[in-house]
Amino acid sequence: MPTMSLRGRARDARARFIDRRTPVRGLPLAVSRRRLYILPTRSGALFALLLTVMLLGATNYENSLAFALTFWLGAVALVSMHHAHANLVGVQITGVHAVPVFAADTARFEISLNHVTGRARRALRISADGADASVCVDIGPGETQTVTIACKTGQRGRLRCPRLRLESVYPIGLFRAWSWLQPDVQTLVYPKSAGRDRLPARAGGDQPAEQLTARGDEDFLGHRPYIAGDSPRRIDWKASARSDDLLVREYAERRSQTLWLDETLAGAGDREARLSQLTRWVLLADRASLAYGLRVNDERIGPDSSPAHRLACLRALALA
Repeated sequence: MPTMSLRGRARDARARFIDRRTPVRGLPLAVSRRRLYILPTRSGALFALLLTVMLLGATNYENSLAFALTFWLGAVALVSMHHAHANLVGVQITGVHAVPVFAADTARFEISLNHVTGRARRALRISADGADASVCVDIGPGETQTVTIACKTGQRGRLRCPRLRLESVYPIGLFRAWSWLQPDVQTLVYPKSAGRDRLPARAGGDQPAEQLTARGDEDFLGHRPYIAGDSPRRIDWKASARSDDLLVREYAERRSQTLWLDETLAGAGDREARLSQLTRWVLLADRASLAYGLRVNDERIGPDSSPAHRLACLRALALA
């Protein structure tokens, strides 16, 4: 079994340290002195090297002015370290909001920041821990600023707000102060909408499927290949431009019967593919203002045709 590289061990040790020092907590979540870290930046390290050379030169030549300049610059560096530290202490996250998204889309967390003192906070940077991109913000006295953090999504389910890194090199860039914050906030990731663009030919309920899929001019069902004799007005030219064939819009007459959707109608693929197909059907039925119901995990939702019903179905599919 190959041994772990030194870099990999250091990365794992860093992750464990951050996990121990960054508990998941509810809002508001403030930066405290106990979880605030500070180190010299690259410019700060070069500045310290310069001060060392200046001190050696002043000692060698016994030059009082050189000593005074060296100690004065050292005092400036110490004061800047104090300001960098104080620029972050007390900054707090008061709100985190994110709307549900579909799998493979980008979730956007809106982070509201303010602070508890009357002094402005300058050049604060906030980012998802480990990400290269960050957002810079200034917070004036009594202000609340909102920044947006983007997060890639993978599988469906619950997505926790990423661990946030709040940092600052204010005022002169010699020291970097930072802290990690982990808000206890989640959003939903719906299954990816994929599969056939037609509602199922079999209703899956007690009503005859023929009454639900009869041709009409009211409710959009999906597309089908063009057949000679079809009206040119039913051709969807935009959809046809993305396909090799002409596609015709199909509509259904509005009926009182209910369309029931379940996994048995979604094909024989794996479960994620079936849930993606159900998601596509929920969106199509909602777009057509059809009364529909959903059966998933022995749970019956609906029937209904309201926006709240659509959200309830998508939530059930996300958590199935």
